[in-house]
Amino acid sequence: MSKLDIKQILLIFGLFCTLSQANRPLNILGLFPLNGFSHFQFFHPVMRGLAAKGHNVTVISYFPDKNPPPSYRDLPLREGEILMNSVDLKTFGSKKFYEPFREFFLINEWGKRVCNRTLHSDALIQVLEEQQDFDVILMEQYNTDCLTAVAHRLKAPFIAMNALVRHKLGHDLPSVGELSKRTAVYFVNQHFSLSGAKPLPPTVIELGGIHIQKSKPLDSNLKEFLDNAEHGVVFISWGSMIRAETLPLAKREALLRAINRLKQRVIWKWENGTLEHKPDNLYVSKWLPQREILCHPNVKVFMSHAGLMGSSEAAYCGVPVIATPMYSDQFLNAAAMKYRGMGILLKYEDITENSVLRSVREVLKKEYMDNAKAVSFSYRHRPQSALETAIWWVEYVAKTEGAPLTKANGVYLSRFVYYSLDIYLFLAFVAVIAVLSWRFLIKGSNSKSEKLKDS
Repeated sequence: MSKLDIKQILLIFGLFCTLSQANRPLNILGLFPLNGFSHFQFFHPVMRGLAAKGHNVTVISYFPDKNPPPSYRDLPLREGEILMNSVDLKTFGSKKFYEPFREFFLINEWGKRVCNRTLHSDALIQVLEEQQDFDVILMEQYNTDCLTAVAHRLKAPFIAMNALVRHKLGHDLPSVGELSKRTAVYFVNQHFSLSGAKPLPPTVIELGGIHIQKSKPLDSNLKEFLDNAEHGVVFISWGSMIRAETLPLAKREALLRAINRLKQRVIWKWENGTLEHKPDNLYVSKWLPQREILCHPNVKVFMSHAGLMGSSEAAYCGVPVIATPMYSDQFLNAAAMKYRGMGILLKYEDITENSVLRSVREVLKKEYMDNAKAVSFSYRHRPQSALETAIWWVEYVAKTEGAPLTKANGVYLSRFVYYSLDIYLFLAFVAVIAVLSWRFLIKGSNSKSEKLKDS
């Protein structure tokens, strides 16, 4: 056999090994510790999409897949209740100036409880005991980043710690700051067409609307109600966590009177089977297919709490919004829709019969629908679908073992340099010297004046 033949064989063998490695199914772990369904809606399509492409997917969450693909494995969390229809509207009756600060501490405490429950869950214990080699880990980072320590323990790059973590996973863990620097990529549930253009590094990937899938057929009664709406439809929904039936009586009756005065038909997510004084133009149900309703051509207005999922669906379907934000990121989402000219604000405390009527009549103006359709066009037209983008980046992070070339130099800078504290110290030094010099000159001048007077 010639020398050239041996080189060719080695080259072919190397290419075969490379291609085999490239086509190998990835082992992927999903860590989603929050018990709010709207949060999981963002991650679930990504995990299903990865499994459908042949990767081995393990998911720790409160929401097992009802019809999982063959390579999709659920390890459900069982501690803690599911947050569905759990928020009482009476909570927002009178807002104090300190409420945003109180909310911050409540979210922080919630994060600690979530972290503690997950670290001691049977699902996570099973994963740690199996000692499986994962190529990449996807995790939610909302009000706790403690699960970055799990990625560190499993020695896997992750896409997206506190004292609880070290107690469970060992005292040799790096600090929270060091672990956060190892985040390979951030998947964010936003798109510039709605949230505004921002200078983002390559590690921040916009996947807004990834939960929006193909539409499903509407219930026959609901479809008939929508199809026969001569003057259009106003859709009212305050999300999966807020119980509309807890609306105080005065506001409920004001809203019903306003609905009765509208020529449009109205659909309202209402959890109770009965509703006194229900107008003839009102359709109520405890569960409604929000995406399918919003994309119906007869829907003209969406009265929403400005949750991120509903805001994304309004942007996707091109429907003007009356936003009534209650808590968390809803104020930011409401401001974004107002900025884009596809929505207005109606504060919860300002809900009255007349304010509802004024708001509906305002957003029925053509300019709001035109702006909403412009946002919708941009939201829908992308080089890749959000799901295709997510899958590409997950595979890229796995194959590059953490996507090191995408990280900015700022990740590795000390806080002293990152925040330019050396510059501020220098400027402060110059300012102090200038002040002292000025005082010295003034003092010298006064002393000289006094000597002249004495002479």
